[in-house]
Amino acid sequence: MNIFLTAYPGQLSEKVLLFLTVRTADSTSSDEIRRQIRRLKNPVFTTRDILNSTPDVSRTLVDQVLSRMVRSGEIERISRGFFSRRRHHKELGPIPPSSEDITAAVERAVGMPVVPSGALALNALNLSQQVPARLEFKTAGPSRKIQIGKRQIWLEHAPARRFRARNRMVALVIEALEALGRENVASSTVDIIRSAIEPADRTAIRMQIGDAPGWMQPHLRAISAA
Repeated sequence: MNIFLTAYPGQLSEKVLLFLTVRTADSTSSDEIRRQIRRLKNPVFTTRDILNSTPDVSRTLVDQVLSRMVRSGEIERISRGFFSRRRHHKELGPIPPSSEDITAAVERAVGMPVVPSGALALNALNLSQQVPARLEFKTAGPSRKIQIGKRQIWLEHAPARRFRARNRMVALVIEALEALGRENVASSTVDIIRSAIEPADRTAIRMQIGDAPGWMQPHLRAISAA
């Protein structure tokens, strides 16, 4: 580089030096962005996740690195602002992101708690083996729709009291009972839910029974019984 600067003295040398310094800094920052993406525990992440983990890096550079990684096939853009590290099974082929990973990413993106509802809540508690094509969540924030690849995520506003309990299983059980409906909750339903949750979850449910609709409360007492 010294030979190059000697050949172009004065102001030009200063401009070249500045260019090379900026380029080196960008290269170092790009490497840091890639390292942060590979370190993420959740394979589904958002642009905001990367910005938060690399606070000294500009949004423009983060977008550029993400675009390059998408083009190279290292990650997949599954929706605007949502990405997934590619996973591949030697027999099954590409493995799509799980509902749990998407849930966690959506919650970080909206900045508010979300809880599975509808068929997704039933699936999470082993009350249904159906894997829903449309992922439904309740949130304390505004209702909205997010497109993740071929899947739609529906966020429906729910009262803040649904999210009052620190134990997330409380809201999940309430959503599952609501999805089944008052006429379809049987003793076998209670047994399945009890087997799907931990003793600590039962205790938490018992402490929040008053937050559920009246018709659910006898079922919640049975679910939370010691």
